[in-house]
Amino acid sequence: MSSVPELELRAFRTREALSDTVRRIRRRSNVPARWRELVETSREQLYRDPTPIVAMGATIGVGIAAIVLGVSTARHPASSLAAADTPMLLPAFTPAKTKKDGTPGSAPKFARVPDKQNPVAESKRRARRGRGTR
Repeated sequence: MSSVPELELRAFRTREALSDTVRRIRRRSNVPARWRELVETSREQLYRDPTPIVAMGATIGVGIAAIVLGVSTARHPASSLAAADTPMLLPAFTPAKTKKDGTPGSAPKFARVPDKQNPVAESKRRARRGRGTR
């Protein structure tokens, strides 16, 4: 069996634990104080090591730039499907011919060849020739 001082000490510790729990509940339920505490801890972390916040800022900046670039690209006339109607001319490199003595005979040339990878342009080309599509 316990002695009276041990019982009093146990009751005191129980009261302390209960008041500590109530204090924690009140502190957590106080939203403005928690918000101030959160801001204060993040400021301390910023001064200690700013790397995560700088990385987050860089990520946000890149994301905004990607959105702006995507919107401007989408509004460009070449981004519509109507741009596939016109065939794209691809440059074909023709190397320079050398003379028998090894000196260059002519400068290299670039010829323009029609795009054969564009199915829309190919079908229009066939239609113009009178073959029709497939």
